[in-house]
This record gives sequence, C-alpha cells and structure tokens, in this order.
Amino acid sequence: MSFLSGENNLKVIFYILLTLFFLKFPLLASENECQGAKLRIINKITAEKVFYDVPLSQTLELDNAKIIIFRCMKIEENGADDEIALISHRLVSRQDKTDFLGWIFKSSQYLNAPVNPTFDIKLEECLVNDPIFLKKSFEIL
Repeated sequence: MSFLSGENNLKVIFYILLTLFFLKFPLLASENECQGAKLRIINKITAEKVFYDVPLSQTLELDNAKIIIFRCMKIEENGADDEIALISHRLVSRQDKTDFLGWIFKSSQYLNAPVNPTFDIKLEECLVNDPIFLKKSFEIL
C-alpha cells in the first residue's frame, strides 16, 4: 500500500503548485514590521478615552484584563493600506478564562476584536519606532 493515497496525492500536488505559484508571482502587497502599537481604550462605564503606546511582547494590565501585542504590521496593497496587530487578551477576573488570541485590524475594528465587559479596545496605529516603555496618554475633549 502506498504512503499517499490517490486523494492525498492530489492534495499534495495542489499545495506544491500553490506554493510554486506564490513563489513565482509574489503578492503585490508589502508588509512593514513595526516595533509597537498604539491602542485606544475606552472605559464603557466612565467614557474615559486612554491611548497606550505598547512595545511588542510587553504586558498592558487593565483593571480586569492583560493585553500583549505580539506583532504589528503595516500592509500596503494597491492603495488599500491597513494596519494589523496580533494581540492576546485575557480577562483575569472571570472563572471561565475567556481568552482572545488573534489579529485585530485598524480599518475594521469590530471584525475581530477581544470582548471585554468594561473596555473597548481598538488598534489606533502600528509604531515603526520602538516605544521602549509603556506610555499612557489621555485625550481631553
């Protein structure tokens, strides 16, 4: 009996051809890795708006959650620019350990976002230069 059955052979051939296609014709998008992210966090109870400059892999501790930014990238593709960040969000006060690990988008903030009962979390921008330390700033209306 062959290691690869007929159906598996087709899958392997498909993945090889797909890989060769993308190696031959790379996507027209360019990705710029950044060193940090600026998050906008609104307290849903007090309506206070706070901005945090967060270096990669540093933990931002809120009242009820811990947030870590693993990657932040600026994507430029045919005039449709966007910024995305790989984020980990963990609620610390709940017993059910509701966690979020995924990509959040600047352009589509609610497409894929962490759910937090107290805070609204949005990616404001990716920071090209390393912020080195966590920085907190307020917006006064």
